[in-house]
Amino acid sequence: MSAIAVGAIALFSTGALSPQLTPTSSCNTENSNLLAGSFTASQTTPYTYTVKVHNAQSEAVRLTSYMLGTQSYSIDVAIAAGQNGTFTTVQDPNSETWIPVKTSCGNQFTTTFVVPSAYVENIAPTSATFQDSTQVAVDLQNNGTETATLTSYYVTDSSGNEYTFANWSGPSLVPNGVTTTTFSIGSSCPQCTLHGSAFTFTSGSQYTIEVVTGRGNIFTFAVTWISGHHYSIDLQIGFGSTAH
Repeated sequence: MSAIAVGAIALFSTGALSPQLTPTSSCNTENSNLLAGSFTASQTTPYTYTVKVHNAQSEAVRLTSYMLGTQSYSIDVAIAAGQNGTFTTVQDPNSETWIPVKTSCGNQFTTTFVVPSAYVENIAPTSATFQDSTQVAVDLQNNGTETATLTSYYVTDSSGNEYTFANWSGPSLVPNGVTTTTFSIGSSCPQCTLHGSAFTFTSGSQYTIEVVTGRGNIFTFAVTWISGHHYSIDLQIGFGSTAH
């Protein structure tokens, strides 16, 4: 990896230092124990880290370099007293668990990697209404923490016949929200692909609906058309892509 100077990445207006070196008097009182930092993988540039540093001292501090492995990189980040500062590292294909940072006074402290919390999609049906023999509206609740977008669905009858809408521009389900989603088959879904024999929704019959999200997670549930009542039953949650 070649050394690439980051340059003046961030300079904070409140309490910002001049480009000159930190006065010796400030260095005499600088306490690296009052500098704390963490970093996460950048969401915009692959193989880079976003480093956040909190300055708990009563004086401003200037960050001048950081380490990735054995390589040192220059930065120029001034952080006012009691404030936070951030910078983004150069691209680094290695997995780092800690990044040492130095101040203009020569003091060093260590920033640690923050493992992002795992995101688990969780979509569950709450009710279903058969609109006619080729359409059923299902209320889907997103119990996850982020928006989930549906990208395909499969509707199967008790004999194994199936309608597939593989390139579906489905709805986006916001966290803690309920979205009514219509699943169409037969004449109401010209984009669907039929596997097996054609069928329609009939009273007293149960049908399995499988939805796939943009993250590749699969959610499967069953709906039964009972005259005067409409039920939906959550069967299982799967992961990965479907194969039919």
